[in-house]
Amino acid sequence: MATKKISELVEITARTENDVIAIVDVTGNTTNKIKVSNFTREPVVYGGNVSGSIPVDLSLARWFKFNLTGNATVTFSNIQEGSSYLFWVFATGSYSITDMTISGGGDVYSVGGNLPNPSNNAWNLYQAYAVNGDLVLTEIGNFSAI
Repeated sequence: MATKKISELVEITARTENDVIAIVDVTGNTTNKIKVSNFTREPVVYGGNVSGSIPVDLSLARWFKFNLTGNATVTFSNIQEGSSYLFWVFATGSYSITDMTISGGGDVYSVGGNLPNPSNNAWNLYQAYAVNGDLVLTEIGNFSAI
């Protein structure tokens, strides 16, 4: 098997780390797709100030950041099976995320079946894992300035 330097690759395309594919012309007649891991840095989606109904398209990134400025409900779309996601939420007041759903089906699971209220004036981290069309969610809250 021939080894090629990155500079010799015909084409590299990617949206996220899991989508990075190097297209290498090995025989002159055939193009083989080779999976390349840990090649690009994950993009971060900055959602800005949010409240009310919040749509989150999971095909855009694996890291999301929001400033919660009121109570909110979240609807996820375009879940990629086997992927993990990070959601950093800064609650600017005593606000709640009252519901999380998946567009087109699937469920959001959390410990005890409840979404804890994000800590006021602190960063809150939600980690989600896509399993069988569902999102399994863990929450770590109250990252405050020291």
